[in-house]
Amino acid sequence: MQLLKSLYKINSKSGKEAAIKAFVQGYLSTMNLDIRCDTFGNLFITKGVADSYPTIVAHLDEVHDVENRKIVVEEDMIYACDNGGNRVGLGADDKNGVWMALKLLEMKPILKVALFVHEEKLNGEAGCRGSRSCNLAEFDNAMCLLQCDKRGAQEVVSVGKGDIRLCEEGFIPQDILDRYGYQYTVGGRTDVVALRERGLDKNCCNISCGYYNAHKEDEYTLFSELENALNFVSQVVDYFLNQ
Repeated sequence: MQLLKSLYKINSKSGKEAAIKAFVQGYLSTMNLDIRCDTFGNLFITKGVADSYPTIVAHLDEVHDVENRKIVVEEDMIYACDNGGNRVGLGADDKNGVWMALKLLEMKPILKVALFVHEEKLNGEAGCRGSRSCNLAEFDNAMCLLQCDKRGAQEVVSVGKGDIRLCEEGFIPQDILDRYGYQYTVGGRTDVVALRERGLDKNCCNISCGYYNAHKEDEYTLFSELENALNFVSQVVDYFLNQ
């Protein structure tokens, strides 16, 4: 849990992602990875040599602008307070997804990760700016894109905002869904939706990863649900690696 708590402590308000990018790059520095930053500030990380890669997607930014967060763990629940003990936003949207991406890079021999900046709306501007600005050729060698940026638990978004179809029927085998209690649902807008809108012809989805009350001061994570999400995505990655 220490890695997760370290991520939560970083202020990564949209437009202020430098600190979390530096943390991610430092954390991964001892691994044999190809890490690149594009001109917009998005990070693309590749592990292993393969013709194609299961690809994990998350975003580095958050809506909150909080310094010196105190991370509180009460049994399964994780939340944040300021120095006065008042609840403040945790940043679990989407540091839970970033945590999953880092853990999967440790676990898997072959993997690609895309960590986008500026996913959240800022000063009235539309969100998903990082994913709307990247070169789609970054995903030419992606088998699929698994984004970890959905509140709640045990849901896989197959249709995004605007009725954008993200993946084919049966994209994830039913037995894997059943094993971890996941089911398909309709969801909102996030990076994989923006990429599909731009014409990316890859199966994508957005996966629940155990956070609640996103964008609010009483935001929290249920760690058991985040762990279940990690185990679920790990199995999905293994499924595609074995194809």
